[in-house]
Amino acid sequence: MRSPSISIYFIQACLKNLSHRPDTQRELLAKNHISPAILQSTTARVPAENYADLLRDTMQEMDDELMGYGSMPQKLGCWSTMVELAANSANLGEGLKKLTRFYRLVPWGLETRLSTDNNGNAYVSLSHSNDAHGRRQFDPYLYESFLFYIHRTANWLIGRQIPLHAVDFCFAETQHRAVYWDMYFCKDIYFQQPLSQLRFSASMLELPVAKSAQAISAFLIHVNQAMITQIYAQKSWHYKVSTRLESQLSDNPSFGDFAKGFNIHPHTLRNYLRDEGFQYQDIKDRVRRDSAIFYLSSRGKSVEETAALTGFSEASAFIRAFKKWTGNTPIHYKRKS
Repeated sequence: MRSPSISIYFIQACLKNLSHRPDTQRELLAKNHISPAILQSTTARVPAENYADLLRDTMQEMDDELMGYGSMPQKLGCWSTMVELAANSANLGEGLKKLTRFYRLVPWGLETRLSTDNNGNAYVSLSHSNDAHGRRQFDPYLYESFLFYIHRTANWLIGRQIPLHAVDFCFAETQHRAVYWDMYFCKDIYFQQPLSQLRFSASMLELPVAKSAQAISAFLIHVNQAMITQIYAQKSWHYKVSTRLESQLSDNPSFGDFAKGFNIHPHTLRNYLRDEGFQYQDIKDRVRRDSAIFYLSSRGKSVEETAALTGFSEASAFIRAFKKWTGNTPIHYKRKS
């Protein structure tokens, strides 16, 4: 399955603390084939690989894995060191204990902890520490991104998706709340909570960790990309439908014909998707959108070619749909050779 596209919010957040260096911002965008024109949009999207590369390059440029969001810079290599420690654990619980202990030793303004309760729940939480700068509320991006990285790393440790019961944030509800589904695959998001944390079943902590030295090395080659493009939802109907749609987009199949490919009644497939919180048309729009962005920005396809590849008989209809999905015309995404 093709990697997803990423909300422009994350591109803007990645470059936010380089606003005093506009030339550097432009150079990083150009290096990673991201048009500066879409930065003013609130609905634009960027291929996940481009965003992962931009993250890596921004961290290197700033010599700070937190990209200026923490109370002080975090030297490059901290996350890789933690991953190596956590990967050499008997089970997920031990791995997360190592992760949270490691980040309590690194001064950055927040402290990480793993805890459980008597109701079978586990929590990985971020609480404010009293560092040299005193207690402070950080930009939402710091809490969002750090919990995202913890969740994706935990998934990798056990080789499967960890279903989250809820995600809590200590800040007020954001305008970009819609992006949290793609980040955590969790609909229960709560704001203005005492702690920012992930909530999940404590039974997951018993699952074994078995990572070879080769697997660890492969993961660490490009940690950002490995986690941002991570997919462990192969058993879900959402994943099955998205994957099959991707291979059949140019044929633009009807829902009835599409359901026949699974040898089930359309009503049954519709119910399966509804049980997971999805509708077929929403999935189709998302696959079309991400595929179009991929063809335009990563493969250099023309607007007409992209329209045909994504199942549109006319380029004009594709342009209207694309503008509805992203707030921009396809030409904003066209890769410059």
